[in-house]
Amino acid sequence: MSPRPLPSEDATFEPALALARAGRTAEALAALATLARDQGDAGRRGDAGALALAQVAHLAEAAGDGETALRALDEALRLRPAFADLHYRRGCLLLDGPRGTDARAALELAVSIHPGYLAARLELALLDAREGFLADALASLRAMAAEPRVKSPGAFQRGLKSLERADWDEAAALLRSAIRAPAPAVDRAMERHRELLGRGDPAGALATLREAITTHPGYPDLHAVLGTCELEAGLLDDALASLARALELNPDFHGARVQLARVLEALGDLEQARGQVALVLEADPAHPQARELEARWTRRREAGGEPAPPARNAPARKAS
Repeated sequence: MSPRPLPSEDATFEPALALARAGRTAEALAALATLARDQGDAGRRGDAGALALAQVAHLAEAAGDGETALRALDEALRLRPAFADLHYRRGCLLLDGPRGTDARAALELAVSIHPGYLAARLELALLDAREGFLADALASLRAMAAEPRVKSPGAFQRGLKSLERADWDEAAALLRSAIRAPAPAVDRAMERHRELLGRGDPAGALATLREAITTHPGYPDLHAVLGTCELEAGLLDDALASLARALELNPDFHGARVQLARVLEALGDLEQARGQVALVLEADPAHPQARELEARWTRRREAGGEPAPPARNAPARKAS
């Protein structure tokens, strides 16, 4: 069984999912629960019902409605109690509240079903650390560090060092980013950011990211997305600071480094921009965005010299 089941494609559940996407998650949950009971839980139908309920849980959580999200996951688990991902998501949801014991039980169930579930094992180790069992947590995490599924070993090691000095938020952020595990609070901020951008409210989207960073300053992804938005808004000095912070937290964050190169180019410092892209390509010669920038600069040079740096009349200021 995959720990990351794909979204349901069963058209039977689509009307209810449309309600959830429109923000009416409680109504969607009621409709899906009725449908799931009427349709039965055999075979593919039961799988589709469970995955549709998991989508409702995700949308409810993104909207800040943890109660509906938890009920949707419980209903999904009624259909498919052997889906490790559902137990993992339930555990992560409970971590945000006072029910630490229930969170641990859910995460342990995920690991018992799928012993190789790295994200669930990571959350259990972080829970150990928060509950005072730091030595046990560090031992578990060091055992994970050698696994090939750790996508960014450097970030993982920096996360361990943060944990050793009891910097919980930064440690969790770095460790999750190292294995590409979801972070519910950050996911909610990202969802809200995308929603506001879709409504044509870039100022609100920026404000959402900045608010999220004040409570979760250790997440390089948040700083990188904020820096990208600031670049697009023309707030170049702010973008430079945000992307530099993302790279301070995770120097292996190639996407943030490419965005930093774009900021430097916009500031007229093409030499520094090229240096950042060279660092990315040294580590990942096939990185598509870095190669695209390098190719564009090469074409310009071959066409007759470097472009003049853009004029800057005044430093960029933060949006109010």
